[in-house]
Amino acid sequence: MGGSFTTDGALVVRSWDAWLGEVTGIAESDACGRLLAELFPDLESRGLIARLRDAADHGTISVLAPAFHQYFIACSPRAASTHFAHMQQLATIAPCRAGEAIAGVTVTIEDVTSRLDAERDLALQLKSPDDAVRLQAVKQLATMDLSAGASEPLAGILGDSNWRVRLAAADGLAHVHDGSAVDALMAAVRDRHRDPAVLNAALTALVRTDQEVAPAVVVLLESPDSDADVRTYMALALGLLEDRRGMDVLLRALDDVDANVRFHAIEALGRIRSRQAAEPLARIAEARDFSVAFAALDALALIGDPTVAPRLVPLLDDDLLQAAAAEALGKLGSEDVIAPLAALLNRPGAPAIEVAEALASMRTRFEERFGEGALVSDIASAVLTSAAARNLIEVTSSATSQQLHGVTMVLGWLRFEGVDDALGGLLMVAPARRVAADALVARGAAAVTTLLGALGSDDDETRKAAAAALGRLGNVSAVPALVSLLDAEPEVAVVAAGALANIGDSIAFEPLIGHLGHAQAAVRQAVVGALNSIGHADMPVRVRELLGHPSPRVRESAAKIAGYFGYQECADLVLSLCHDEDDAVRRAAVEQLAHLDDPRALALLCDALRDGPPGERAAAARAFAHVPMGVALPQLRHACGDGDPWVRFYATRSIGAHRDAGALPMLISLARTDPLPPVRIVAIEALGILGAPESVGVLGELARDPDPPVAVAALAALGLARGDDALTPLLEALHSRDPDYVLTAMTSIARRGDAKAVGPLAELARFAGSGRVRERALDTLGAIGSEAAIAAVIELADQPRRSADVIVALTRVGEHQVAWVGRGLRHPDVEVRGAVVEALGRIAHGSATAFLVSALDDSASAVRLAAAQALGRLDVRGPDRPKRVLAR
Repeated sequence: MGGSFTTDGALVVRSWDAWLGEVTGIAESDACGRLLAELFPDLESRGLIARLRDAADHGTISVLAPAFHQYFIACSPRAASTHFAHMQQLATIAPCRAGEAIAGVTVTIEDVTSRLDAERDLALQLKSPDDAVRLQAVKQLATMDLSAGASEPLAGILGDSNWRVRLAAADGLAHVHDGSAVDALMAAVRDRHRDPAVLNAALTALVRTDQEVAPAVVVLLESPDSDADVRTYMALALGLLEDRRGMDVLLRALDDVDANVRFHAIEALGRIRSRQAAEPLARIAEARDFSVAFAALDALALIGDPTVAPRLVPLLDDDLLQAAAAEALGKLGSEDVIAPLAALLNRPGAPAIEVAEALASMRTRFEERFGEGALVSDIASAVLTSAAARNLIEVTSSATSQQLHGVTMVLGWLRFEGVDDALGGLLMVAPARRVAADALVARGAAAVTTLLGALGSDDDETRKAAAAALGRLGNVSAVPALVSLLDAEPEVAVVAAGALANIGDSIAFEPLIGHLGHAQAAVRQAVVGALNSIGHADMPVRVRELLGHPSPRVRESAAKIAGYFGYQECADLVLSLCHDEDDAVRRAAVEQLAHLDDPRALALLCDALRDGPPGERAAAARAFAHVPMGVALPQLRHACGDGDPWVRFYATRSIGAHRDAGALPMLISLARTDPLPPVRIVAIEALGILGAPESVGVLGELARDPDPPVAVAALAALGLARGDDALTPLLEALHSRDPDYVLTAMTSIARRGDAKAVGPLAELARFAGSGRVRERALDTLGAIGSEAAIAAVIELADQPRRSADVIVALTRVGEHQVAWVGRGLRHPDVEVRGAVVEALGRIAHGSATAFLVSALDDSASAVRLAAAQALGRLDVRGPDRPKRVLAR
């Protein structure tokens, strides 16, 4: 409906929709040209004419919600209504413009009667004594586009006796798209917080809601009318929201008169993880107030700001706090806290488990982030004494499965009496087994006796770990014991054969020969690998004998060895095995033909590919990957049309290995039309290997294929394709709802180094719902490494949870990129500048030092301190680094 005002201010109707004619009974011819107040006299008394004038005079837009106005034009509902005598209308009044001038007013009316009827019906059902009825009503309300005020029934049922109903109500309130839900939730916390059911449901909804809730939470936290319990819950809510905008009020809450409020403010600051909170939290920890010191240490560990770590070191002397301080230092400390942390382990009665876990955590963190894990173990082992070893050995029997990992790792750094035996015993404990094996291998020949003893264990996993460790050591004295394991359980025998392959000693030759006919294919394959590794001088003679062995398993294994070495003296026998009575022997022999320098072998291989049974044709297709291209390609192109899908699969893969550009049309056809997805995928992979610009369009088409594995393979292949056109489908895939599509696309973009993708990647790195996607987007930006990409990575440091990942990404830059990282020191956010300083302190290039020096003049004390500490760490690295650290 539209109209314009006359000179005396009366609104004349100029246009009249047919829908209005139906519901009011007034024809368009009767409505147009008449005064609106004549048609509907109650508009004046209800104040709506004034709204219309406001739109005409000032361009004001008004929305008339049915909860307050019910309707704009009084008329009956189009369908019978249970609750309303008049049609309920959502009306919008807006100016109608002609250029810059307002020519009239338009009123848009939406009939919402049926929706409001449904809401009221459901509100009545919420009062049902039947749990199932209430639950169904809540679920229906939660899925509806609720009107303003409809959140009240949901808020009223937050304290329902049934937890499922409460949870559904909280979920429904979280998705109400107007401020009424937030108001209802805040009122529930303020007025009904003594009811645990209501409180938990309301807090759950506050955290999940799509609405802006932080400002309302802040107001309630600071309100003089809020009691201590409400302030506590609001502090908790701000932490759950992880919103940095709550920082200031939470920092003020650290001085709240109520200890519980202070405690939850500390926890909330830890969840938000802003470095802005590190200094005040460190002060709380230093004060050693038992009621809040532990919470402060936990929060500092979450924040991970290394600048406060030295201030926590004195707490290692406090019997009550030392374990918690050690844990915090393990999560946030830098090189300068390793020595004092390790020294605590030397003391009688030290919290050995907690200190070991802290040191192990530091080593893992340094290794994963900066590739400097050895720095931690080197510094710590220079401090640790035999007393530390005794303390650690003593707690191995009481440590939990999770704790044993750290205890074993630190124990492995020590070279004192009893440590080897303790590590040997830990090989038998599953959580410690891998770490114990690594520690024993690091000890070299000194660990052989301990490992040999572990081979006698009744536990297969222990024997496998010991056998693998002996193989890594390559000590010949272990061969007899390993040979004896060839008759053990197949899984153990496989590991023992692998260890013998690593050692490569001829003593194992005959025993391995004796196991070529083992019943388990995995063991036979491992034995073949070990014999190939040993390469005994008698091998040609023995293999020749074994090719005629009565056992088909032995003949199959011997054929594989003969092919691996390409023994010409065995050629006749291998050729004869292509006609063996056993299928497996024939397949093995056919696959080795490519390794024989004999014209008969090639002819036989061609025959097998064309005329053999499916298994032999597939074996021949695999073998042609090793035949000279000129000979292989015609055969493989023919095999790509084979009726057996696995023959096509291996033929296509072999073409990819040859990088045959002439096969491009065939590969495209297979990728598009083959009925077997694995064949399509291997054809796509071959197209990627070829990287031909002509295939980009096809790969882009296949990236939209309805079969997800096919589409993902195409996205991966686009990462290898040449040409800018490959970027378009990759950028499209970044908007997919399937994380596999997005992750694969990002891997391809990183491989290509497409700088044009920086914008979309930055959006994903900040806003993607999946944590994996956000992390990969950040990594991809780092891999692109352009100036814009580095700037995008730096921007992400304003999210405290991302700070550690940002620092890691920035430490991996090349020397020419250091200046781009240094520009982050100009960022207005102190959080960002602090992360940039830490990254610069870890960058291996000397040019980073100048930027650190400039940061000593930063306006923020926290940044200046971080720069000073980073400069102080620069002399720690080097061949005598433990001495330099300990001397400081």
